[in-house]
Amino acid sequence: MAEAINPETKTNLHLNVKDPVSEGKVTLTKNEQKVLKQIIIKEKLSDTTIAGSMKLSQQAVNQIRSKLENLGVIKGYSPIIDFEKIGITVIILIGIRLTHKVWENKKEWEIEQNLKKIPFIFEAYRIAGQDISHVLCMGFKDDIQKDKFIKKLQTIYEDQLNLKWSYSFSAKDIILQDQLGLLYQIIDKKDFEFEKLFL
Repeated sequence: MAEAINPETKTNLHLNVKDPVSEGKVTLTKNEQKVLKQIIIKEKLSDTTIAGSMKLSQQAVNQIRSKLENLGVIKGYSPIIDFEKIGITVIILIGIRLTHKVWENKKEWEIEQNLKKIPFIFEAYRIAGQDISHVLCMGFKDDIQKDKFIKKLQTIYEDQLNLKWSYSFSAKDIILQDQLGLLYQIIDKKDFEFEKLFL
């Protein structure tokens, strides 16, 4: 699942972008691709406004939007929150490995549900790796709150998980939270040309 961020409204779309070689791939028509781009950029606009800019009927845009939602291409709409403005100053990425005790007693979906209940986690990934089983992205109001949580993981829950690594940084250091380029790359099916990277 990817999230497309609209820089104008600071909201994002949850998009289910499927692997082209996987079963159940969604093939979009040119109009569906164009409407999807408009929704990604301007999801707050009405179907009538999008229709006018694309020279389609409002009903056609509405049908395309509904189809994209029903196919699971668009999973929902949600705001992008400025962490600092709500008091989140510390971001931490951690790699954990769940213990055999957890895997023996819980199913994968139960583990996912338990992770979703932890309010500090705003992104979580299941990793099929030898060293770690999950990568968690978490936000805290300050280092004190972060340290308290990490110490709890390392002591009270040491029989359930091993903290393998962690990287902590200020919310001010977030450079990019935008998947639009990736989504356009998938929709447009164009190769990215490297002219220059840094120098």
